[in-house]
Amino acid sequence: MGYFGLSARFESYSANYLPARYFIFAWSILLTMALIGLFSLIGVMPSNAFTTYCFQIGVVIEAALFSIAIVDKYRFEMENEITQITDDMRNNLELIEEQNAHLDIARKDAVRASEVKSQFLANVSHEIRTPLNAILGFSRELQSADIGREKREHAQIINAAANNLLGIINDVLDFSKIEASKININSEPFSPEQMLEEVIGLMSKTAHDKGLQFIYQPVLLPAKLIGDASRIRQILTNLIGNAIKFTPQGHIKLTVNGEYREGSYWLSFAVQDTGIGISSNQQTVLFKAFSQVDDAMNRQFQGTGLGLVISQQLARLMNGDITLESEMGKGSTFTATVRTQLLNSQTGQMLSPQWANSRIRLIEPYAPANHALRALFAQIGATLLEPDSTENADFLFYSTEKPLNDEQLAEVEHAAAKHKILLRPSCLSLQQHPAMRAHFESCMEKPVLYSRLDGLLHSHEHTQQDQYQLQLAALPQIRVLAVDDMELNLRLISTWLKDTPVQLSTCLSGKDAVSRCDMEEFDLILMDVQMPHMDGVQASKRIRQTDLNSGTPIIAVTAHAMKDEQDRLLSSGMDDYLPKPLELEDLVDVIHRWCSPPESKQSDAVDWQKALQASNHNEQIAAEMLRDFLLQLPAMQREIVELAHQHQYQALQQAVHRLHGVCCYTGVPALQNLCNELETLLKKGYLQHALDLIPEFNGECQAVLMQGHQQLNSAGAAH
Repeated sequence: MGYFGLSARFESYSANYLPARYFIFAWSILLTMALIGLFSLIGVMPSNAFTTYCFQIGVVIEAALFSIAIVDKYRFEMENEITQITDDMRNNLELIEEQNAHLDIARKDAVRASEVKSQFLANVSHEIRTPLNAILGFSRELQSADIGREKREHAQIINAAANNLLGIINDVLDFSKIEASKININSEPFSPEQMLEEVIGLMSKTAHDKGLQFIYQPVLLPAKLIGDASRIRQILTNLIGNAIKFTPQGHIKLTVNGEYREGSYWLSFAVQDTGIGISSNQQTVLFKAFSQVDDAMNRQFQGTGLGLVISQQLARLMNGDITLESEMGKGSTFTATVRTQLLNSQTGQMLSPQWANSRIRLIEPYAPANHALRALFAQIGATLLEPDSTENADFLFYSTEKPLNDEQLAEVEHAAAKHKILLRPSCLSLQQHPAMRAHFESCMEKPVLYSRLDGLLHSHEHTQQDQYQLQLAALPQIRVLAVDDMELNLRLISTWLKDTPVQLSTCLSGKDAVSRCDMEEFDLILMDVQMPHMDGVQASKRIRQTDLNSGTPIIAVTAHAMKDEQDRLLSSGMDDYLPKPLELEDLVDVIHRWCSPPESKQSDAVDWQKALQASNHNEQIAAEMLRDFLLQLPAMQREIVELAHQHQYQALQQAVHRLHGVCCYTGVPALQNLCNELETLLKKGYLQHALDLIPEFNGECQAVLMQGHQQLNSAGAAH
C-alpha cells in the first residue's frame, strides 16, 4: 500500500503536481521510521526510546505533512482555476476586441450607407423636383389662361397629380431625415393666427371640393409665438388631409386651444371627422411606417402610409404628441399638442369695434356649423337674433352648400337686415348664379375667420389671380439674372415676370453667368445649384470675385431638400435658399426680401390720440411729454445700437426696458410694441432674433422723430 501510494505520488510530482512532494516526504519518513522500529525489534539496531517510538513519531510527522499537502493541494487547484479563468477572460477580451473591431467596421459601413442613401435621396429629389417645377408652374399658368373649360380641367388634373407626387417625395424625404436624426426644429417668431388661416384657407377648399363641411371656431391666440411654424403647419395639413381622405360625407372640424403653463405656451389642435372610424386593433399599427389600417384601404386610399408617423415624430420633437380617439362608423379625433414660447401675449387678431353689440341673424341649417358660428358671434360680443325673428338685424349671415331656390331667395329678400352676407363653400361659384349674387351685399367663403369678418367692413373680395397680379405689379424695378441648365425652368420664370417691372436676364450655365456678371451689374441672382461643368457654388464664388457683382445677393435654387444641404449652400457664400418646385409666392417674397426698400412706418409712428389719453386729454402735458421724449430718444437709440453691436446683451435688455417704459406714456405704439418684442427675445435668450430687429428698430426711431416733430409743429407746441 505504502509502495503504491509513494509510487503514485512520484508520478504526480513528475507531472508538475507540486502538492505531491509533501505526500512523498510523509511516506518516506513513515517508511524510514517503520524500518528503524523493525530493525530495533530484530536486534539490528539498539533498542532505546527513539527506536521504540519512532514509528509513532513518523505517523505524527506524516499527519502534519498530509495536512500541509492538503492545504497546498487546495492552493494549487485554486491557482490553476485562477489561471484558467484568467486565460478564459483573456480569450474573451480578445474575442470582444475582435467583435468591437467588426462592429466598428459595420458602423462605418452603416454611416457610409446612410450617407449614400442621403445622397441618393437628394439626387432623386433633384431629378424628380426639377421636371415637377416646370409641370406645376405651367399647369397653373394654363389654369388661369382662357383655354376653355375642358382643357382647364385637364390642366387641373395634371396639377393635382403633380402635387400628389410632390407630397409623396416630401413624405419619403422627411421620414428619411427623421430616421437619420437630421431633422431640425426651428425657433422663430410667427403669428399663430396667420399660420392657422393659411392652413384653413388651403384645406377647406379640398374639403368643399369633396362635398364636406369644414368647421372652425376661431379662438383668440397670442399675436406672436416662437416655434417652428412650418412644421406645425405640416402636422395640421397632414391630419386634416387624412380626415378629408377618410370621410365620405359630413364634416371636418378643427378646434384650437392655447394654454400658458410651466414657462411655455402649449398649442393644441383637435381634428375631428365624421368618417369611417378606426377600430382599436387597427389603431395599434396606425403610427407605424408604411402602414394603413388594411390592404383594402391601401388600394382605396392611396398614400405612402408615412404621414402620421412623420407628424407624430415632429410633434414629439416639439415636446408634444399626437393622440387618437375613434369609433368604427362614427369618426375619429386626432389631437396634436406642441410646445412653443410666448413672445407677445397681446391678442393676435383685433376685430373692429363695429362687431361688438351688433345684431346678427344667422341661418345655418347644419347643426355643428351652427353651433360653432353662434359661439363665434357670442365671443365677439354680438347679439344673436333667432332665424324666424322679425326684428331688424345689422347683419344677416345666410349659409348654404348649393344654389338657393326661389323660395330661399324670397326669404333673403324679405329678411329685415342692413347687411346681407352669403356664406358659401369655395366650390360654389356665384358667377354662374347672378340672381343669387344680387340678393347679397357681400359673399364670404366658409369657414368664417376673424380676418374675413373684418374684410367685410374694410375691403372687397379679390380672386387669387387678382392677388397674384397685384403682387407682381408691386415688384421693384430691378435687374435679375436667372441661371439654370434646364431651359424649361428659365421659361417658367420668364413667363411669371414678363409683365412686371423686373428686367430678367437668363443663362444656361454657370460659366456663362460668370462671364455675364463680369460685364453687367445685377440686383439679384437666382442660381441653380446642380449644373454640369461648373455648378452653382463654383459659379457663385467666381461671381463674388467680380467688380460689378461682388455684393449682389445670390439665391440658391435647387431641388435638394435636406437641411444639411441648405446649410452647406448658405455657408458657401450664397445669401438665401429657394426650393424647387418654384412657387410664385416664394419668388415674389425673395425679391421683396432682398430688393425692396424698407417700408416707411411714418403713418403710424405717433398716435396723438393715445398720447392725449395718457395725459388725461391735456394737450399741453401731452405735447411736453412728447417733446421731452423726442429729446431723449436719439441718445437712447444710440445706446441700444452700440450695445447690440458689442453683444452686451444684459445691458441691452436693461436699455430696451427703459425705453419701453417711456414709450408707454408718449403715444408711440409701434415703437412700444417693437421694444416689447425686443425685450422678450432678450429675456428668452433668442439673441440672434433680437439682433435681427435692430434695423427695424432704427427705422422706427427715425419715423418717430420725424412724425413727432411734425405733430408738435402742427399743434403749435414746438418752441
